[in-house]
Amino acid sequence: MIAVLKQGTTEQQLEHLVSWLKSQSLDVHISHGSDYTILGLIGDTSKVDMELLESLEIVDSVRRVSEPFKQVNRKFHPEDTVVSAG
Repeated sequence: MIAVLKQGTTEQQLEHLVSWLKSQSLDVHISHGSDYTILGLIGDTSKVDMELLESLEIVDSVRRVSEPFKQVNRKFHPEDTVVSAG
């Protein structure tokens, strides 16, 4: 999951948000750009309320980037499933 912060977010606001996210058992990677700051949230983000996060004054947008159903796709099971004819 990534969260894009609005321009003008202060360091204190950023530190407070990062602290809260870490309290949710997430790792946070911070990328400072010329216009925006992007937070990469690493861990089980399924428990993060996207609407709550997006409603924060300093958050511009939130996006999930993990693949749905990833444990059943070819990355995890590259071989065809063999079905025996009973």
